[in-house]
Amino acid sequence: MADKWRFWAAGVCLAIVTGTAHADSLDAQRTRYLQIKQAWDNKQMDQVAQLMPTLRDYPLYPYLEYRELAQSLDQQSSFVINDFIKKNPTLPPVRALSSSFINELARREDWRGLLVFSPTEPKPVAARCNWYYAKWATGEEQVAWKGAKTIWLRGTSLPPGCDRLFSAWQAAGEQTPITTLERIRLAMVAGNSNLVNFLADQLPEDYQTIASAVKDLQNNPQNVEAFARIAGPTDFTRQATAIAFARMAREDAENARAMIPTLVRLQKMSEQEEQSLKEAVAWRLMGSDVTTEQARWRDDVVMRSDSDALIERRVRMSLGNNDRRGLNTWIARLPVETKQKDEWQYWQADLLLEQGRKEEADKILRGLMQERGFYPMVAAQRLGVAYPLQIDEAPSVERSLTQGPEIARVRELMYWNMDNLARTEWSYLVGSKSRSQQQQLARYAYEQNWWVLSVQATISGKLWNSLKERFPLAYQEQFKRYTEGKAIPVSYAMAIARQESAWNPKARSPVGASGLMQVMPATAQHTVKVYSLPGYSNSSQLLDAETNIQIGTQYLESVYQQFGQNRIFSSAAYNAGPSRVRTWLGNSAGRLDAVAFIETIPFSETRNYVKNVLAYDAYYRHFMRQSDNILSDGEWQRRY
Repeated sequence: MADKWRFWAAGVCLAIVTGTAHADSLDAQRTRYLQIKQAWDNKQMDQVAQLMPTLRDYPLYPYLEYRELAQSLDQQSSFVINDFIKKNPTLPPVRALSSSFINELARREDWRGLLVFSPTEPKPVAARCNWYYAKWATGEEQVAWKGAKTIWLRGTSLPPGCDRLFSAWQAAGEQTPITTLERIRLAMVAGNSNLVNFLADQLPEDYQTIASAVKDLQNNPQNVEAFARIAGPTDFTRQATAIAFARMAREDAENARAMIPTLVRLQKMSEQEEQSLKEAVAWRLMGSDVTTEQARWRDDVVMRSDSDALIERRVRMSLGNNDRRGLNTWIARLPVETKQKDEWQYWQADLLLEQGRKEEADKILRGLMQERGFYPMVAAQRLGVAYPLQIDEAPSVERSLTQGPEIARVRELMYWNMDNLARTEWSYLVGSKSRSQQQQLARYAYEQNWWVLSVQATISGKLWNSLKERFPLAYQEQFKRYTEGKAIPVSYAMAIARQESAWNPKARSPVGASGLMQVMPATAQHTVKVYSLPGYSNSSQLLDAETNIQIGTQYLESVYQQFGQNRIFSSAAYNAGPSRVRTWLGNSAGRLDAVAFIETIPFSETRNYVKNVLAYDAYYRHFMRQSDNILSDGEWQRRY
């Protein structure tokens, strides 16, 4: 990248050509594109105006046009915006531009113009609010009120741009106390205390008793019995009671259990509603610290449950306790469809083998082997046979498929390392194509070394057997370099990166994890300090692929070594933290085999993470011609 910027610095010395578009080289266009961006960032708008006409043939020119329109929206006409949208129908920002202009027309109070510009309801919330307000302002009152209610009934806060619509809706008497109570319920489900309190204050005088009780309940779910006693039984109070009760059960399961008969009586709950209360407690009684009586009560609740998730939790509890009779009982209790999941097929086979019914067990395992992923690979290892990888070969790429403006834009965005914007373009493009074309686009991206887009095409097109394109050998040289001298295999480090970011070097998580291996800034800082890694100064560098791989592989090596070079432990630690893994190991106390330990990891995210990483490692070993079982002999044979 440094070489690129030196090239552009030299390019600034080139003569600036003005006038109409030029049929010059792509390099020259890129030079001027960079000059325009720099001038724009420095607010040198005269230079921007001078250079813009020279880039009409450059693939990213529509993005420059969009930026120009977006920054001067208050000066634009519907004709100009519509013309831009018609000329660039596949440009991703077009959708945002349309919504922004709806909001601009609302600011101008051009209600008829707004409806002419957008004859159909837009999707973004603020634009929808303005669209329905325009309906009201032009006489379509009932349409407006129906739309207002639909938007308003949600458990989250709404943008200020909706205030005008809701004020008119409320002034017309359409916000009834029953409607307000329904939104309070949604806010309670979402755990949005501020919204619950705000809405409770909007209830009329004759609802103040329930309003006060609701606020007290939301702020202190321990008062659920008092609420049930004060509030007369209605659909709303029963639902509010159940929501608060579930919160309380998380903190004090035994007290919650004792309270159930009283709540059922006070709120006149049905058998189904009573069962829901019991299930909220049963979830909390799955640990090893329950009494015999609590365990009996819990199992009675689970036996009566229709919740797949709760029964599966009970199956995993038996598995974690190495309770073979319980495992058999609870797997049998699973609904037929759920019982067909890979994990429960495998454990049914495991039980059959224990009973000496090898032929039946082998039949299940061989059937499982025909699928993709962790358990099919484990089934093959259990049978002592090679796992038959099914790899779909993508058809040859039709030239016409790669000639459109979308591909040209993607090519330039990837050149400029704008991976996230390229992914957006690519997703729209892939989503608009047939399955065969999607396979071709995945192959094309793979051939261009656009690894993030190769993966994205397989995800968008659900091309699960396009393994070559799903698992490209991305950044292989960097991974080889930074795993040299370390115990972690290259394939394993790549599997972690593939799971973490799907090969997007610009990926950022909501909590701040960044880059290919989703390294947290604090983890990066600690790793760099402990291992004296050179060249790192701030977290923005984690979006550089090489820096991210260097730090990420070093951290992965550290957890791999902490846990005896066991990928099950180190993968779980990379995702959930080393201390949690030690806790889980203490709980299992050597009772489990490798597969049972993985299946009983308490966090579903971490459980699936470990399964994926191990399967991805197997895929990468296959493409590196290092095929082997999904688990090493050491991982397979030890007790957990």
